[in-house]
Amino acid sequence: MNWLKNICLLLTCFFVTSLTSFAQIDTEFWFAAPEITSSANKDKPIYLRLSSFKVACTVTISQPAVGGMPTQTITLPINSSATVDLTPWIASIECDQGNVIQNKGILISSTAQISVYYEVNNSGLNPEIFVLKGANALGNQFFISSQNFGSNGGTPIPLPYSSFNIVASENNTTVTIIHSKNIVGRVAGVPFTITLNKGQTYAAIAASGANTQHLEGSTVSSSKPIAITLADDFITSPGFGCGDLIGDQTIPVTIVGTEYIATKGYLLGSLEKVFITATANATSITQDGNALTTLNAGQTFELNLINASTYIQSSKPIYVYQVSGIGCEYGSAILPPLKCTGSLAVKFAKGTSRDIYMNVIVKDGGQAAFKVNNNPNVITANKFVPVPGTSNQWYSASILLNINIALDSPVTITNSRTFFHLGVLQGNDREGTAFGFFSSFNNNYANASTPNPLVCEGGSIQLIADTLLTATYQWIGPNGFSSNQQNPLISNATAQNAGKYLVTVTLPGCSSQNDSVFVAIGGEVLSTVGKTICDGTSYDGYTTSGTYIDTLITILGCDSIRTLNLTVKPRSFLTVTQTICDGKSFLGYTKTGTYNNTFIAANGCDSIRTLILTVLPRSFSTIRQTICIGQSFLGYRATGTYRDTLVASNGCDSIRTLQLTVDTQPIPNLGPNKELCNGDSLILFPGNYTTYLWQDNSINNNFTVKQPGLYDVTVTNACGSASDEVSFTFVECVILFPNAFTPNGDGKNDYFKILNAFGLKEFSLTIYNRWGQVVFSSTDYNVGWNGEIKGLPQNPDTFVYYCKYKKDDKQFTTKGSFILIK
Repeated sequence: MNWLKNICLLLTCFFVTSLTSFAQIDTEFWFAAPEITSSANKDKPIYLRLSSFKVACTVTISQPAVGGMPTQTITLPINSSATVDLTPWIASIECDQGNVIQNKGILISSTAQISVYYEVNNSGLNPEIFVLKGANALGNQFFISSQNFGSNGGTPIPLPYSSFNIVASENNTTVTIIHSKNIVGRVAGVPFTITLNKGQTYAAIAASGANTQHLEGSTVSSSKPIAITLADDFITSPGFGCGDLIGDQTIPVTIVGTEYIATKGYLLGSLEKVFITATANATSITQDGNALTTLNAGQTFELNLINASTYIQSSKPIYVYQVSGIGCEYGSAILPPLKCTGSLAVKFAKGTSRDIYMNVIVKDGGQAAFKVNNNPNVITANKFVPVPGTSNQWYSASILLNINIALDSPVTITNSRTFFHLGVLQGNDREGTAFGFFSSFNNNYANASTPNPLVCEGGSIQLIADTLLTATYQWIGPNGFSSNQQNPLISNATAQNAGKYLVTVTLPGCSSQNDSVFVAIGGEVLSTVGKTICDGTSYDGYTTSGTYIDTLITILGCDSIRTLNLTVKPRSFLTVTQTICDGKSFLGYTKTGTYNNTFIAANGCDSIRTLILTVLPRSFSTIRQTICIGQSFLGYRATGTYRDTLVASNGCDSIRTLQLTVDTQPIPNLGPNKELCNGDSLILFPGNYTTYLWQDNSINNNFTVKQPGLYDVTVTNACGSASDEVSFTFVECVILFPNAFTPNGDGKNDYFKILNAFGLKEFSLTIYNRWGQVVFSSTDYNVGWNGEIKGLPQNPDTFVYYCKYKKDDKQFTTKGSFILIK
């Protein structure tokens, strides 16, 4: 059964991703965003609009050259749309400098096929859409299309210009450019070469905004695939007061063709135009079957679009670039070639609340086969008119999208009979216009599918190819199968019918194309399964040992008979009760509680152990005790901290902490009798004891002496009591300096300093020699001068001192002279 499942999953993926008849869809898109003038916010906001199809997908938006925009990931459900706002990184996205290699290329990658367009969604000033064309945009040779009637006008800052912007899809890509007019940093007509790595960009920006200096006819060739974005910023309407951005992602020479139809929009007067650029010399051009002109490679012809549509043919491949719009507001698009191209379905995300017109081109017979979001009443046959010069083989219409579709929702246009081309023109007069083609630019008309790629034996295989007018079909497949029907049916399928079915679709005038689909065939499957489970679990709903026979459905939807031999093994249960003391652990647990643990027993099933754990507390106590010398407490005799571990009544440790102090008999000391200067005071402190009793019966641990007399104190501690006394006399103190000193090292009068200093504050002393030089200074009245300068003894001489100090909150200044004697 596993092999059937794997095959079926593979086939499912193949089936749902086969979308070749849809519009410009792919899984990888490269884009270089042009620089748009930022004046009045004409360049913002900027968005990527994404649409998915039959498969949900994950979309990654990145800058492979690391340009500054963070990588973004978006999930798209089936048949949905999403908008990604790139405005915060506009400086890292727009190719804002000409003739400079930058790292600004954008890569959009998806896990399934999507459609994408880039939009400058300015509110009425300068909007445009750039439809990304996936693989159809990548190539090695390009001619540049441009309009040449409208200048890049106005006075925006920075000024607008026309440009083409290149992004490389691989490293070491050599790009050669021949520009038809001057560009920033380059003179017209002089080829030059640049080398780009993957994701790097180069902007060729016109050196002038004049209409005659636009870049049509320039050529670009490369060694590896590149993509190019065309832009014409804020072009003005001659004779009108409008200005608007136009542009598109262009296509390489390998994609352009020789037949085109342009459908007229809603521009005023003769503003509606197409610009035809030849890719080879001697290219003859006809319009509606009438000879028009002959062009050489790189030449561009301007054609006014007068009728509702026009049919353009050429003898060799050409680019056709249409400028359309509403009122005097412009949009532009590279037109898709007609021959063997187009789509059966087109999808785009609705990004505006303004008018949306659908410019539809279809072969005769397909006019009545359209639906818009499954509604057949939007694009109807009566709205089409024949295209001149096509002998009524082609029809066109410009139709207003007049059904209610929410913003950011998908708009899906389908045709059940034939391919068509769809241009989207959105905007309003004086509010800006955007224009782009969403249908396929390449051959993609073979599309094989089946509603059921997984068929049971005896069932039917239905093969389906897209309905195309005038097409012929040829199917081949396993077991010699062959059919020329469009949608053949194979009944009573057997295992021999499983495999790949290939359809060849041939359209008159087009090359044949192939597509294929896989079909798997499943029959009845018989199997015996032995299964062992543990008690308390189940297998397919069964919980007890036994033999069970079931009829199941395989992934193919076919019967499968299974015999199940089921064995149920028991599980074991154990309860453990344990008591521990705080600070200990049991089986890793340290707190009281009930713990359930699951182990694997010998029979492979769970063994459940329940642990009931009780944690008993430990007790802690602290004793503070003082004893006298010679005494002991709990066996301890010396000062210190002692910890003892005892056993409490609950069997756990009891921690006792003893803080022991050993004291001595008190011996207070008030010092010797003293003389104090009048106005001074002195604090007496006899030492640290338990109690104090002074002569005036005060009990503080100190006493302040402020007057003469006898002072005594009695102190006590745990070891007894004792007394001491001291006598004080007060005298008048005068601050004096000596008039000479003898710094001879005899220990007498060796320093010059203040005499009988006591209780001085804010003291400063400075000594000068006879030349006014400072020889000594100090702010400590206990420090004097030793008669040396920088360690050298001075000769006998006369010196001057200057002293300031504060005593008893009074400021004093004294000065004088003295003699240094040897």
